[in-house]
Amino acid sequence: MILAALVISVHPLADELAHSPQALDGLSFKSALGPMGQPADTDDLLVFEDGYFVSEECARRCGYAKVEYWVRAHNDGIQMRAEVPCSNSDAVMYWRGTVRGNEIEGSFTWVNRRWYWTFEKEFSFKGRLIETNNR
Repeated sequence: MILAALVISVHPLADELAHSPQALDGLSFKSALGPMGQPADTDDLLVFEDGYFVSEECARRCGYAKVEYWVRAHNDGIQMRAEVPCSNSDAVMYWRGTVRGNEIEGSFTWVNRRWYWTFEKEFSFKGRLIETNNR
C-alpha cells in the first residue's frame, strides 16, 4: 500500500486530497458517535468499500449518501476525509478520522444550510475494526 503525504484542510476536500481507495477498502468499524464533548449515544457501522465510505446509521436515519473518501498516511496512522451530502436536504457532513491499527477515531461537522440560517454542529466518533469477508 502506497500513500502520498498531502496537505489537508477541513473544507473543501476534493481539491486537496488524493483518492486512494485501496487504503481502507474492505474495512468496517463498529463505532459509537455523539455530540462533541458528550458521551457517544449512537451506535454506527462505518464502511469503506470499493472506494466509497458510508456511515450506515446516518444513511438509514437521514439519507446520507455513500461517497468517495480520501486518505493520506500520517505519522502512525491513515487519515481519512469524506464530504457526505444528504439526499433529503441541503445538509452535508464533513468527516475527519484516523485509523491506527484496529481502531478509528475522529469527528465530523454537520452543516445544515437554509436560506435564513446555517446550523453547524460537531460530533465525535470512535470505533473498532470488525471482521469482514472483503479482505
